[in-house]
Amino acid sequence: YFQSLASNDNDATSSEKLTWLGLTNTGKSFGSGVGEPPKLLEVFGQNLLPFDILDEEDSDDTSITDDKKQSVLASQKAFYSALTTGDLDAMTGNIYETGFVRDVDEVIENGGRIDGWESCLAAGARPANMKISGSDVLLISDTEAYSTTIEFPEPGDGFARGTLLALQRWKRLKDGDDWKLEL
Repeated sequence: YFQSLASNDNDATSSEKLTWLGLTNTGKSFGSGVGEPPKLLEVFGQNLLPFDILDEEDSDDTSITDDKKQSVLASQKAFYSALTTGDLDAMTGNIYETGFVRDVDEVIENGGRIDGWESCLAAGARPANMKISGSDVLLISDTEAYSTTIEFPEPGDGFARGTLLALQRWKRLKDGDDWKLEL
């Protein structure tokens, strides 16, 4: 059935291409594609679903006791501190990993641009009064992790009142090194 849907008379190799359909735990589809596998960011929300309504005044989650996860959360907290206070030295020296990231390169190749931390952290440009809550971590390996958090931008920081789900990808060269923000 799926092979007949994916076939294309104009492309002799179309039946050899990857064809995927993603389903949630309840059986609803959330995406599909032909040719390339789904990107982790496309399906990530299916793994870390919310369990409770969060408020910006909620305290930090104390149920995460794993040291590796705690180290990712500490890096995430340092990132948000540098972001909201405009600490360029902390962001460029300790937190952000410079280099090529395929997900970002794809945006650039399609006409996007990246603003440097100098302009993103400038007074008036940064979310100075933003708060976060409900952080969580998914460890992929000793050298790769993802964190999520709910951002509460302050109205007047260029945002209307609301919440945003933020996702960060963290990398490090080996176990024991500091986590660096990659995406």
